[in-house]
Amino acid sequence: MGLLIGILLLVSAFFRFPGLGSYPPELFGDELDVGYQAISLFRTGRDIYRRPLPIYLHSLSEWRQGLIVYQLVPTIALFGNTPVAVRLPEAVFGFLTPLILFLTVYQIARSKSLAFLSSLSMAVMPWHIMYSRMAAFGVTTLLDFLLLGLLLYSKKNYPLAFLFFALSLYTYSTAIIFLPLFFLALLFLQSPKPKLYHYAYFLLLILPILFFIIMGPGKERFNVLSFDRQSQFIDQIQSLRIQFPVFIGKAFNNRPLATLNLFSQNYLRSFSTDFLFVRGDPVVRSSLQVIGQLLPLSAPFLLLGLLNLIKRRQWLWLVWLGLSPIPSALTFDGAFHASRLFLMVPPISVAIGYGLFGFISWFSRFFRLMVSTGLLVLFSVHLFGIAMYYVYVYPKSSWRWWPTGYSQVMADLKKLSPDYSRVFINNTYEPSLIRFLFWTNYSPADFHNNFTLDQSVDNIVEGFNGFSLGNKYYFGDFNKNVEFADSLSAGSLYLISQRDNVPGDWDWSQSPPATVKVLSKVTDPYGQPLFYLITGK
Repeated sequence: MGLLIGILLLVSAFFRFPGLGSYPPELFGDELDVGYQAISLFRTGRDIYRRPLPIYLHSLSEWRQGLIVYQLVPTIALFGNTPVAVRLPEAVFGFLTPLILFLTVYQIARSKSLAFLSSLSMAVMPWHIMYSRMAAFGVTTLLDFLLLGLLLYSKKNYPLAFLFFALSLYTYSTAIIFLPLFFLALLFLQSPKPKLYHYAYFLLLILPILFFIIMGPGKERFNVLSFDRQSQFIDQIQSLRIQFPVFIGKAFNNRPLATLNLFSQNYLRSFSTDFLFVRGDPVVRSSLQVIGQLLPLSAPFLLLGLLNLIKRRQWLWLVWLGLSPIPSALTFDGAFHASRLFLMVPPISVAIGYGLFGFISWFSRFFRLMVSTGLLVLFSVHLFGIAMYYVYVYPKSSWRWWPTGYSQVMADLKKLSPDYSRVFINNTYEPSLIRFLFWTNYSPADFHNNFTLDQSVDNIVEGFNGFSLGNKYYFGDFNKNVEFADSLSAGSLYLISQRDNVPGDWDWSQSPPATVKVLSKVTDPYGQPLFYLITGK
């Protein structure tokens, strides 16, 4: 068993740690947000809104569970505001998930081969690898806690099992709906049952998060995501209803039936071949787009594995798979949402493992080594091609989704800004405040003192609409009625974007307007101008 675990950990580490700071190409907004929140907690003991050690944290755009931020604090302390510091905790949890799955499957099935093939399927799964290499979601942490909970529950160690189940609620919001349903399944599928005091202990552990879910920001976030609260959803019901006679319209076009219909569509699309094998999540950060969330080569083994799970009456994994899309299906964009559907990863991994095991078992002992070797070569070639795409093509094809360029331009801005009394930063290309805070390593204590609101104010400075951070930094864009190139001050520094501020493909670094002095230029991966740092002449 030691050799199998060693191979498993080696494979898992190989796909999760090398080049962690460069692949994906740059930290995107949510990663920067949790990173700066961790910086604030480490340096001040408070989040960016000055609240001491909160359970729920509010970013500049939304609420999120706090554990994902707290797990970043040690690496931020060690490595500072770097991509590796932000991504390393999630990579470590992702690295450990196949090992925990191995131990869990072995505990339930008592087969080293089944455990190894299941966990190896997870170790090389693109879905799990991609989420292990980016922060901001906490989904690999969620899986670790759920699997540890299940492992310890199977060992009848209920106090520790309920501790890890409780921790899962503090990681990612899908656990809030999934875990109670999973508990019900465990009551029917596992014995002996936990005692009543075990559940009382569990309730005590989750009381803080329960309060926020029912009364506070957790409820607010659910209201934002739930599709039956969307105006588009309600408008669609109304538009269909008026096309029928009054009685028929109300009877067949109402909120309960429309909710059931949309939920069913979201749920079933989660199992579609398009999502799993062809394209995946339409959001480029969550999928390579040239394959689905899983290896296409694993498709027949997934189907065979599901049949083997039924044959062997391994209902636990089948029930987990059946329950896992429910939280995502309740949200307005949940049909192909790889983050909210991440709960599907463990049972799918187990099913593929059972499929591989069943396929190899069809052959006589004499041919099994040949078949196993052939599968190893086939999957290795398949993986190598996908890995090469991820390293050489994906950083260029996906650069706008991360988005590339801000780390460099903010580093340049940090060097130049001491020489200028005011700095104006484009805020229309992407929300730039969090990018400024993280990449310039802006003091959280100063942010607490200087930040008020990020609501745009017309002409906060003449000719410039936006908001300020103290009396020096301004975020927004130039008034459309102003020829900004003619109104630049030699005492101010300006970060502008090619897309929003420069006409056409005019490269200001080569031939700037007479009133503009270009101090720095940042290009996209194809060498085209992206950002300029300029001042007036």
